Amino acid sequence: MNRRIFVRNAVILTVGGLSFAGIANARAKSLGGKRKLLKPIHDEIVCRWTPEHPRHDHQLIFPLDAERLLLVWSEYYSRKPKLDLKPGGAGVGDSVPCQIASLLSRDRGRHWSHRQVMQPNIWKQNVKHPNLVRLSDREILFSYVGWDSASQRNVFMRRSLDNGQTWGEQVSISEPGWYCNNADRAMRLSSGRVLLPAHGPFAEKYIGGAPYRGGDLHSFVFYSDDGFKTWKRSADSMTAKGRGCHEPTIVELTDGRLFALLRNTNQVQYFSVSEDSGDHWTKPAPTVLTSPESPALIKRIPSTGDILLLWNNVASRSNWPRIPLTAAISRDEGRTWSHFNDVDNRKDFDAAYPSVTFVGDEALVAYYSRSTKWKRDSEVTLRIYKIDQFYT
Repeated sequence: MNRRIFVRNAVILTVGGLSFAGIANARAKSLGGKRKLLKPIHDEIVCRWTPEHPRHDHQLIFPLDAERLLLVWSEYYSRKPKLDLKPGGAGVGDSVPCQIASLLSRDRGRHWSHRQVMQPNIWKQNVKHPNLVRLSDREILFSYVGWDSASQRNVFMRRSLDNGQTWGEQVSISEPGWYCNNADRAMRLSSGRVLLPAHGPFAEKYIGGAPYRGGDLHSFVFYSDDGFKTWKRSADSMTAKGRGCHEPTIVELTDGRLFALLRNTNQVQYFSVSEDSGDHWTKPAPTVLTSPESPALIKRIPSTGDILLLWNNVASRSNWPRIPLTAAISRDEGRTWSHFNDVDNRKDFDAAYPSVTFVGDEALVAYYSRSTKWKRDSEVTLRIYKIDQFYT
């Protein structure tokens, strides 16, 4: 987008003294002009389609120590694995059986082994959306969402005191209702507060109290200042016209504020800002980031201090297309974005719901991938890059 077009289409939205560029007329097909496809230094499908496990998604990669990485993901399973299915033939839906599984790597993600079921399905439908947060060198929080019905999808948590070797008793975080998280979204702030971003349909006095019926989604956070021994829900929530705002991704800014990007049906990512560590949020407003109704991911790069963004960079009011998957860098705390490069831009493919983990001078980017002919079946692709590749 050249300067003349940007000035014509953009407005500057100032929230609490922090300015972000918002688009007034989201007609662009994508942002960043002609982009380069980044060449990964390692590229593989780590969770492959099989008749027994026809769908894999909602993944994260978590460092256990200096040597070991834990890949955790939602592993769907078929009740009739002996059927002669082809990829896409299972037609897996969101509420079909799913469990949370894990794999281990000792070589920075090049090889994976020691598969195990990390959280079995004890609900009527499934369990998915894993998140892990480290509190100390020994203590880790593990959260997930158990689905019982169209109106009961609740958030649970278990705690490890031995760096993930064993997990304690399950506790419920949410009030009974309909809630959802995304994988790789939980975070610990510089103050020590832990945030678990979430969303649900608004119902009278509280969020998550009714089944989702296609609209009015609100984003919010669960938060705790004592490692989720006790916790609260944010005092207000974030929503917008259309289906509302959901699947938030949050980064802590250098001045202590929180910056969230939000999925919606308005052809761009929306943003909101919190000045009190997640309890209150500004009314969501549009950014310049063209997007279908799919989630973004933002994380701070430890080695540079800049913010990395991964998202489906194409304007659409529907859920699709979910290609390309584009990376961008912000050097000014989310005010502007540059260095647009594609992670995946294959024709007739979906590449979405990314996670990213920084290990030394590398970024491990994982996401669900599938042919557009596959219905709901999917695999998890892992592409590893040198961090400096995102600055080309």
